[in-house]
Amino acid sequence: MNFKGFNYKNNNLFCEHVSLEDISFEFGTPIYVYSGASIEDAYSQLSSSISDTNTEINFALKANSTLGILSLLSKLGAGADIVSGGELVKALHVKINPQKIVFSGVGKTTEEIKLAIKNGIKQINAESYSEIENIISIANELNTKVPVAIRVNPNISVKTHEKIATGSNDTKFGMPIEETANIYKRLSSEKNIKTMGLAIHIGSQIFDMNEFKLAYLNILSVANSLRQEGFKVPNLDLGGGLGVDYKIAKINFFDYGKTISDVFKGYDYSLSIEPGRSLVANSGILLTKVIYLKKTKSKNFIIVDGAMNDFIRPTLYNAHHNVEPVNLSKSGLEKFDIVGPICETGDYFAKDALLSNPTEGQLLAIFSTGAYGSVMSSMYNSRVPANEILVHNGKVHKLKEQERIEDQINKEILPKF
Repeated sequence: MNFKGFNYKNNNLFCEHVSLEDISFEFGTPIYVYSGASIEDAYSQLSSSISDTNTEINFALKANSTLGILSLLSKLGAGADIVSGGELVKALHVKINPQKIVFSGVGKTTEEIKLAIKNGIKQINAESYSEIENIISIANELNTKVPVAIRVNPNISVKTHEKIATGSNDTKFGMPIEETANIYKRLSSEKNIKTMGLAIHIGSQIFDMNEFKLAYLNILSVANSLRQEGFKVPNLDLGGGLGVDYKIAKINFFDYGKTISDVFKGYDYSLSIEPGRSLVANSGILLTKVIYLKKTKSKNFIIVDGAMNDFIRPTLYNAHHNVEPVNLSKSGLEKFDIVGPICETGDYFAKDALLSNPTEGQLLAIFSTGAYGSVMSSMYNSRVPANEILVHNGKVHKLKEQERIEDQINKEILPKF
């Protein structure tokens, strides 16, 4: 097992120097447990890999927007890549510098755009003609110079899950690359628009550096052409997408940074990247307890107290996540499907997982749940989502008050029939 921040001591699993068994006694299960040391290590590796480039790190809040995690990343120097007004409010709440906040996404509302302008963020990445016209209208209404970049769609297919590929023409993202120059010229003619440059994001879970390189060369070519025509193109936002190998916890920060350096060496563009998963995925585990063991003629099941409402990646993406016992056993291994209590067959965390002599009441750790975990949770089946804690510098920090079903009921209104 090679997960920074998590290790076995005397056959018991710890987060840094804190026993996960002790955490379960104090906070209950299911619960997300994050290692601050893991986040710091990932940030340090990424930062070192781009140290010879003029590149800003803007954390993608869609991966994990828990305030305690954002606060730690902010203290490490990260800015923010946001895709909603709610994420903007969260970024500002943890004191991220507005001039390090980039607003992406295809469906920004007028209210969200005005909120971004009011708070003086670095730039809005525009993704359609309609959005551009709306931004221009708002800028003129407010008589304020608004910083805008154009998100380019390079029509590049990448080897990843179809639901997280964003760089081809058949997706909703960005503007066609062949139309970028004319759009940029249109923006440059507006007195209340400050053209900030170009943006790109071709998808998530990308492992082939040549796919990044091709995308970067495309955006560089367009930017160079615009500069040759006399237009100001100060910034290039390269997006995110660096892959995480969930089976071995490996992230190739070095080659990623080298790819950026190789493509942009000799140019004076200010660069930014939008890492999310690569910074936080391996920092978190979902701690869950075995409720029942069930055997049928064809399957062995472990039924746990966590469910797809807590962590939906296996169901949504057929994603693999390592599952390990908190207390190691030396007896023989058997195959089990690890499932939750929700009334859908898709409610599972692992299929044919190899575990040794599981018992009811035993604790299991589902690894690499720090990204797209709690942030995608719900109250499906009227289940309250798992709580979250952070272990950092020897201290256990409670990140949220545990939700209760009463909280949900109190938000609803009974009609008077």
